[in-house]
Amino acid sequence: MTHDTGGPDPWTAHSEHEGQGRGLDVEVVVEPDLPADGPGGDDRGIEIRGPGQSVPLARRFTTFDVDMCTRFVWNCLAAPRHFGLHHAIEAWDRATRRHPDQDPPAGAPVYWGGGRFGHIALSVGGGAVRSTDWSHDGVVGEVSIARLTDAWKKPYRGWSSDFAGVPIPGLGGAGPSGGGGGGAVTLTAAPPVDDEAIRPGRRNAAVRRFNKALWDSMPASYRAEHRAAWMGEAADLYGPVSQQVCFDRYALLNRQDPKRWPLPTKPVWPGPGLLRHLGLRPD
Repeated sequence: MTHDTGGPDPWTAHSEHEGQGRGLDVEVVVEPDLPADGPGGDDRGIEIRGPGQSVPLARRFTTFDVDMCTRFVWNCLAAPRHFGLHHAIEAWDRATRRHPDQDPPAGAPVYWGGGRFGHIALSVGGGAVRSTDWSHDGVVGEVSIARLTDAWKKPYRGWSSDFAGVPIPGLGGAGPSGGGGGGAVTLTAAPPVDDEAIRPGRRNAAVRRFNKALWDSMPASYRAEHRAAWMGEAADLYGPVSQQVCFDRYALLNRQDPKRWPLPTKPVWPGPGLLRHLGLRPD
């Protein structure tokens, strides 16, 4: 089963019947805008709904457009604020607080890989999620993570206590080693990354953060093919292998939007736009 593809462009196609027949009495389905770019254009200053709002809203949806899992979770967590995500794999790539276990707290996005787009659903607690296209296309239903994983044969990736880098209220600020992130934790913003600090040949903490975000953003098939070379280069060095992976990241983005993501010349030196795309905060 594929997700978030097929038919008209899902980000621009509008229907006069939106919001009808979806179990909603107030909300209407809002279509995300693509993320803004340039000075003052970062759209991360948005409000994300905590579990007290997102879970009841998810349960009010009884139907949803087929293969639109990312739009569903986006509507539960963030609409009507603007937030641009094309598909579930991009949502996972932009998550910064990932957890591998299968016991996400209510209100957390839950992710699967597989295919070009993957799948995303919203946790309702107890190891269950509210998912689009379950148990039939166009239906929104509740199912355990284990059952959906087995039924769809998609690799489970984990859950996040943020949504594309924006912390979710009520899920805490712990990283993957925090064991659930369900407590009340004061969230502190990650330090910015100075693009001057990650020029080719540099070794420092900024390089380590960038390398991890860069590598995690690449498709699983790419990582499998290039893992030996990547593991052979020091994690704190922005060296030739890192530069090649960075160029390949730009190439993938260029295929999606050549005007916004022109191919750089080598050696590749990542700029603020790519840092923002990877969920990092440029200095």
